[in-house]
Amino acid sequence: MILPIFLYNNVLRGITPTWSGTTVTDSEPANSTDWRDFSLFEADTGTLDFEMSADTDIDSVSVFVSTYSGGGSESIVLQYESSPATFTTLKTIDPCGGKLTFGQFSSVTVLSGRKIRFVITAGTELLIRQLVVGEAMVAETGQFASMQYPTLLGGLKLTNSISANGSILGRDVKRVERMGSLNLDLLTPSWVRSTWEPFAYHAARYPFIYVPNFAAYPNEVAFSVAESIDAPSNMGKGARMAVQWKLRHVVADEYGV
Repeated sequence: MILPIFLYNNVLRGITPTWSGTTVTDSEPANSTDWRDFSLFEADTGTLDFEMSADTDIDSVSVFVSTYSGGGSESIVLQYESSPATFTTLKTIDPCGGKLTFGQFSSVTVLSGRKIRFVITAGTELLIRQLVVGEAMVAETGQFASMQYPTLLGGLKLTNSISANGSILGRDVKRVERMGSLNLDLLTPSWVRSTWEPFAYHAARYPFIYVPNFAAYPNEVAFSVAESIDAPSNMGKGARMAVQWKLRHVVADEYGV
């Protein structure tokens, strides 16, 4: 069984950030937390600060960068204000090593009035689609080994053009969108109500970060949306429950996003 991880409760969302670099029209810093996969924050070198309005626990970060390759000088460093005007590094991310990344760190509490900061170093510019910071949700039970990994090739549809004598004149190759399913069994009703349902309400409106098997494949990360959300069902085994969803995935790879 494999325990999947979901990062959806973005503590940065709804906070107007303070950006020390240059702001490009229609590519403002707020675009980086809007849960859209088409809007961009065009960042040069600078710091991006989010001030917390309440004590906030965090243990995970995800960065979705549109730019695939760079000069090797790009970096994004996640910090928090551990004491007034003192920032402690939590995670350093190479945005060109993988366009969509997920990382965990020892849980910390960002006190009310203190900041979560991204220190951005850009050789030229970085096109940032999404920054997510929060507490990751780990499923109560796992998925079977037969589950589909979102980063594997989603399949190809081939259309051949054939001449009158049967010779192949050309071939059109269309990549099929990556899709998959999420199946969790033997869940306790209390976990479904307290943990799963808030996630389901989010997924009904917004995407989320899906990490199917962080222990074995830490780079297997997807920006996912729910195609359909089925209601939890009773399994009839000691008052256990099951959930099943259909998913669509946006995954960073050599084909681009």
